[in-house]
Amino acid sequence: MFGGGGPVLPLYRRSDFDALAEAGANLVVMSFPELWTVGPPWRRDPAMADVLGRQLDAARAAGLYVVLALRSGPGRSDFVFHRDSAGDWFPKDLIVDSIWRERDAQAAWGAMCADAARLVGGRTEIAGLNIMVEPEPNVGGLNRDGGRLGAWEPAQYMAAVSDVSDWKRIAGDVAREVRAAAGFPILISPPAFGRTDFLPVMGAPPVDGVVWCVHDYEPRAFTHHPETSAGIAVFSEGGDNTFEKRIDAVRANAGAPIFLGEFGASRWAQGVDEYYAARITACEARGIGWAAFRWPTQDASYEASDSMFNLLKSDGRDAAPAVTTLRPAWSRNTLWPAAAQLRGRN
Repeated sequence: MFGGGGPVLPLYRRSDFDALAEAGANLVVMSFPELWTVGPPWRRDPAMADVLGRQLDAARAAGLYVVLALRSGPGRSDFVFHRDSAGDWFPKDLIVDSIWRERDAQAAWGAMCADAARLVGGRTEIAGLNIMVEPEPNVGGLNRDGGRLGAWEPAQYMAAVSDVSDWKRIAGDVAREVRAAAGFPILISPPAFGRTDFLPVMGAPPVDGVVWCVHDYEPRAFTHHPETSAGIAVFSEGGDNTFEKRIDAVRANAGAPIFLGEFGASRWAQGVDEYYAARITACEARGIGWAAFRWPTQDASYEASDSMFNLLKSDGRDAAPAVTTLRPAWSRNTLWPAAAQLRGRN
């Protein structure tokens, strides 16, 4: 079955985590879908909780720390990440994004995050909880006049966002619930899919122990260069639009550590290895943690359908696989969870 079968697509195996650890990595950001049901009555899905337990067991046995990142749940289906495929391999009505308009769904999301915190709070491999992967109220949220928000610049967003759709308010409420449930770091991403330049709209950290989590995919014409596009995108950046300038602009008043929770580039572009090296160097020079997207699964059908960010493949021209740059960077890791046997799932 496509994706490996079961309630989660794709299915990750123990061997996937072992391969990541053997390459030198010590952390996996586990982007996890629908721990709670999307629609009311909102509650924990036992099948998904079991999958989560199995994946955490496998990551811990491989010697990896885990940031658990909740991507979908009450009022937000996992299909919001696949809007462009609506009507192709799934019907459009499976896209649920009501969390940006319904306070009840927002409250349920907070309850899910607190439940997840209690569920994993005793696990030594947990490095933190990301309360929402790539929050994006611009599509499903409302502006102050009741229309679609659609504010894609930080100043425009702050001026237009309604209270019901304001991720700063929602994230603060959720973070306080999580902090009451557990003491580990709480990762919070800015809106606009976690874009670095949107971090200032979040203001001060709402609780102690916050880590701001940004996703950076610029220059996008390079990072998302399609396989069938005419010509080859070449990595190049300069002037005022460099990653260093973006991150430095938001660091000064962040009030909390910053984590580059995702970055990556199309394997069909040219200079992919230089891109990864530049991002890693910039983060290391600033004491910023980082995680590259994505580690491929062993499901052949899934990989065949989505290999743009496969770290083990190159385009066969000049670029080397990204893993050749990541391995020496990972070799400098010094911290891993204590060695332990698999534990039972809770």
